[in-house]
Amino acid sequence: MMKKLSFALLLALMLSNSACSVSQYLSGQMISGVQQGMTPAEVRSIFKSEPHFRRFDGNMEEWEYRKFSPLSDVGWSIILIQFTDGRVSGMDSFKDRSMNLDNATLTRPSPTVISTIDNFPPVRHSFDRERTMDGFEFRKLLDNVKYSSTNEKKRLIETALQQYDFTSKQAKELVEQISFTSDQKEMMIKIYPYITDKQNFEAVIGILSFGSDREEVRKALRLR
Repeated sequence: MMKKLSFALLLALMLSNSACSVSQYLSGQMISGVQQGMTPAEVRSIFKSEPHFRRFDGNMEEWEYRKFSPLSDVGWSIILIQFTDGRVSGMDSFKDRSMNLDNATLTRPSPTVISTIDNFPPVRHSFDRERTMDGFEFRKLLDNVKYSSTNEKKRLIETALQQYDFTSKQAKELVEQISFTSDQKEMMIKIYPYITDKQNFEAVIGILSFGSDREEVRKALRLR
């Protein structure tokens, strides 16, 4: 009887660990499942849960999901999903190995943390140290952006936003390197939440030649 009980307990433990492992390694399937234009309900159905962190500013909202892998050199999988007007407008995913883990870290995350972007510190992840680029770092980024294709320019800027904040002056110089108006407007909307002096962002919007384009960006950012 005791042997049967021990075997049953062992089997239950193995099944539990297996289920946990499966849930931890679903990030690849989750990422491929998220498509532009999806609603929050559709995204929620993919992840089977509410986001661990949620930030919003006007018609823009960002959800953050985290999953931890106990395998060495893998660490945390971070998935960021941006919504504009209730539809998925962007997504980013990456690994972070910087956290030192203890037993408490592996417990179920606390309920969703909600904040506005303006009141939330200018960090994408609570365990990263975010800061504004100094002059040397910014000049290096600007030079790389200058001599790249349009898509590469956007990728370089978006990559920098994962780690740094920008001043309005820096944002203006970066957006000026982008040729097409539609791409300029897109980048302004993406950069704005990470601007340290939002009161000066009008100088960035002023890059646009037509008043209708400037008003479109102001409306998207709820500046009017």
